[in-house]
Amino acid sequence: MREALYLDDEVLIGLDGQFILEQIGFTSVHLVHNSDEALAVVNSRTIAFALLDVNLGRNQTSLPLARELERRGIVFAFVSGYNRDEDLTGSFTAPFVSKPFSHATVQTALNDALTVERLRQ
Repeated sequence: MREALYLDDEVLIGLDGQFILEQIGFTSVHLVHNSDEALAVVNSRTIAFALLDVNLGRNQTSLPLARELERRGIVFAFVSGYNRDEDLTGSFTAPFVSKPFSHATVQTALNDALTVERLRQ
């Protein structure tokens, strides 16, 4: 079973992302809305891929979670309504998907994330 995690503070966008990840082929997609929920999923499930909204509202970001995913070797990509020049993900090699995203842009991010992971090994 391939499981994915999608962290997004916006419910409707989260549901759209969950649907796209299911269409890509993940058999289980864990949609969460804050970093604490995301970390609980990471600690209890075997996640093959994570899609992380950068800005989570209330001056919170997914960057600490991204560092933890990197440490654990979990493949991930960022998603944001801001362009890459305006965000905080520059220190990561993870792919970046701009909102609004599509099936094609998420699929490309997954492929790119897997390529980056293979190169790191």
